[in-house]
Amino acid sequence: MKVRWVLLSLFLITIAFQYKTILAFVGTEIAIYSIKQLDENSDGQIIKSEWPGLGFSLIDVDRNGIASDDELRAFIKAFSKEFSWENEASERFDLPHQLKHESFLSNSMQIPVGYYIYIPDSYVENPEKDFRTVYYLHGGRPGNEARSVFLSSFIHELIMSESTDPALYIFVNGGELSHYNSEEIGSYGEDIFIKELIPHIDKTYRTIAKRSGRGLEGFSQGGRGATRYMFKYPELFGTVSAGGGSYMIEKMIQDNKGYEDDPRGDTGVTSDVYYVGEGNDAYSLAKKHQESEKETPKLLLWSGTEDQNLPSIKEYKAYLDELDIDYEFLLAEEVDHNPFMFYEKLGSNLMIFHQGEVDYVD
Repeated sequence: MKVRWVLLSLFLITIAFQYKTILAFVGTEIAIYSIKQLDENSDGQIIKSEWPGLGFSLIDVDRNGIASDDELRAFIKAFSKEFSWENEASERFDLPHQLKHESFLSNSMQIPVGYYIYIPDSYVENPEKDFRTVYYLHGGRPGNEARSVFLSSFIHELIMSESTDPALYIFVNGGELSHYNSEEIGSYGEDIFIKELIPHIDKTYRTIAKRSGRGLEGFSQGGRGATRYMFKYPELFGTVSAGGGSYMIEKMIQDNKGYEDDPRGDTGVTSDVYYVGEGNDAYSLAKKHQESEKETPKLLLWSGTEDQNLPSIKEYKAYLDELDIDYEFLLAEEVDHNPFMFYEKLGSNLMIFHQGEVDYVD
């Protein structure tokens, strides 16, 4: 009898200490069960034609055309994690040892803020040399500096092949409302990046601490963020590479006087309304910048031919043409809403662009 009570006590203690893990497991399995309802032909598998949202290839890592249970679990865990200003990369990624996870103490929040930084070997080998920086803004919400770090594998390979000039690549945490300041949820991703992270990097590492040596890149929500930042802070960045952005949402923010109301909730994306600031959109900011006559960073818009955001990117291109704002455009064949596949095909083009070379687009 005593043994039974001891075992019950141990079980309850285990539950008490592991309840978050258990709840996360249960939540993941419920989410997988819900996703399985998309299985229109009832064959027990989710294929691309049955997936309603963006980026099926982000789930289908082995590219066999099927979203397996393990792939769904990994995807759900990656995008359902509670927001934190410090995050570690998944162990399933094979990352170069030149990629480091670091943090700095935020002056405004008085808490550590994490970032990943890729430091090329030549940084150590040439201690007298200052290096260019490229800041990468992740897609998705909430912010997570680890979300896009697998790109460092492609970056490392291209730098080691000596096809591109080495640079420091910094992967940014965009805050709870990715790449925006938001009073309503108390998150200030824009200020942390612009006012704190960039000065921290320039103070901590040997950088070319001026616009000509500083690049900005982003994908999806990060692509939208990169475009807003370039027109808002043109004095900070020499090159800006914006991929896969839904500029339809930017136009809706302009029309809604600063409220972001993503209409894609019926495709599995949680639809919430946030106030991001009137005039704080890629359309209004581009016009305001054009009227200011300040120097414009070199801009590259990029997309895959199968990306569902491509039509809105083309509309934004047309708007930039109306404003007489120069840009380059890079299109990858047979690529959907997936920055990793884009880097596999045309990553060298993006990296060369940040060297200041723009006349290369086929």
